[in-house]
Amino acid sequence: MLYDVYRVGKAIGNLDNDSDGLLIPETPKDITNVISLCFEKRGEEVIYSGVDITDYNVDIAHKYLLRKASSNGANYGPSAQLTEVNKTLTKKIAAWFRDLQSEKSEENGQTLISQIYRLINDNQEEIEAYISQNMPKGKGIKNLLTVKVDGKFPAEIEIFYKAYSDKIRKKLVGEESCRGTCCLCGEKNVDLLPKVDVFKFYTLDKPGFISGGFSEKDIWRNCPVCISCEPILREGKKYMLDHLGFNFYGLSYYLIPSSTCGQDAQDFLVDKLENISNKSFSFKEGEAKKTDSLSDDIFDALAEYGDVNSFRIIFFKKENSAERILLDIKDIFPSRFRELYSAKYKIEEIYNGVINEKFNFSYFREFLRKTDNKMRDNDLDNNFLSLTKDIFTGEKLSVNTLLPHYMRNVRYAFVNDDRFYATTLRAWIGINYLYEIGCINYGRKDFMDEKLQEVLGPYSSGLDTNIKKALVLTGALVKKVMNIQYKELNGSTPFEARLKGLRMRQNDVQGLIKEAENKMMEYKRFSKSSDLIAKTAFKLIFEAEPKWGLSTDEINFYIAGGMTLSKELYDGLEDKTKEKSEEGKE
Repeated sequence: MLYDVYRVGKAIGNLDNDSDGLLIPETPKDITNVISLCFEKRGEEVIYSGVDITDYNVDIAHKYLLRKASSNGANYGPSAQLTEVNKTLTKKIAAWFRDLQSEKSEENGQTLISQIYRLINDNQEEIEAYISQNMPKGKGIKNLLTVKVDGKFPAEIEIFYKAYSDKIRKKLVGEESCRGTCCLCGEKNVDLLPKVDVFKFYTLDKPGFISGGFSEKDIWRNCPVCISCEPILREGKKYMLDHLGFNFYGLSYYLIPSSTCGQDAQDFLVDKLENISNKSFSFKEGEAKKTDSLSDDIFDALAEYGDVNSFRIIFFKKENSAERILLDIKDIFPSRFRELYSAKYKIEEIYNGVINEKFNFSYFREFLRKTDNKMRDNDLDNNFLSLTKDIFTGEKLSVNTLLPHYMRNVRYAFVNDDRFYATTLRAWIGINYLYEIGCINYGRKDFMDEKLQEVLGPYSSGLDTNIKKALVLTGALVKKVMNIQYKELNGSTPFEARLKGLRMRQNDVQGLIKEAENKMMEYKRFSKSSDLIAKTAFKLIFEAEPKWGLSTDEINFYIAGGMTLSKELYDGLEDKTKEKSEEGKE
């Protein structure tokens, strides 16, 4: 992963060859205002002259020497993004000058630093009051707090820049030099950094993360990066954060062009990615503020490329000052994007008249978020990420790993009369999509009456055994009975109790077809279509093995699927009957 980010840094090429890359300050684009504590030299004396508030100018942002260090201490330079006025002033600005007082410095510089530190302390209440009252506020406003001496910003003040430089070099380079081979550029016998904190994917106090045991001085062996490559890696990370980050149904991820391609192709792809950075892997169509992802899926753009280049998707989670990688999906080629997009369009075409929405990843996330909706935090993120990986890589999965979560939601919707149709249909379509993209194996076979097979065929992905098709047909019959009862009994559907909250076992189902048939006869509503469905279901069950080999979740999933597709089956059969009748008249 580091090498891919490093290649991005090389591709964008923002570093000035004449400058020391290690010392490049941060120049964020989202800061709106700069609040400066102003000081003036009067001979040997320094005075505090007030607070100056100006617009932020990214063209001179390097002059502020903004570069974050410890989250609880001062930054490398005397600048910081303003959060709480007292906290930022005390811990970020005053602390920077306080820390320098104990270090050896030329007398004039030490005097300047000491006087500014004293003046900040002496005028702290006045400074805080003025800033609190006058600083810009509102949505989207971000303020930077810094200092000026005689109108000059930190980078223009020699003693400040030297202190900034020394702090960074001490942190990154250290006092003892390490030499070896850089893992990024491959150069041998070069100066290596003892610590690389561009990415904080490991801690220094856990034995599993430290090569060489508990010795922190050997941490460089985990990731040997030379002094020349660290700035490039840092620029790559900055670009990644600014342009290649997306949201995916409550999870954050980065999309990075992988290093399997040549550097020229890498340059082109980074430029292309910036242009499409307002899109995401979601299949979602909608406004970003209303949904977790943006309109027009990135698949369309990436699918245009040949397989000369691949991509990697990294899901991550911020934990305090470290980034924890949740999932790293490598080597995703454009041809796979095309397969996924093609299957999406096929599914949408099949179910166009059944459900009035486009297919998207919410069809999976809906069932893989929480085991209990009353829970505050998600506990199924890992399940969702595992499925996401299987989808992108084409790895095989068992439908039984998904059905317990799917049926939990389906049963809740059924028992509570809460969006049962939509919930079940989304589960059914999602599973069908997994069959279409090859993540679940099945053999498509025709076991049924030709007319019935033609009607059920488009919805039958995964129905590769007699018993699965029989269960779908049983569900269609059950739904027909309930629809009849709803009309005959003023909204009451007593046959629903026969379904046992969709927790039926094999023995419960075997008599269900006959009961449904008898109920329809009782209401004198047993049609030719119902007769065909019932006879076909009986035949399929009769030809099946005595033990079905299906879990309770599987049995009830196929029955629930048949219930949601009941209208499509009956409407299709009626159309076929009319066609046959019209053919006879001709």
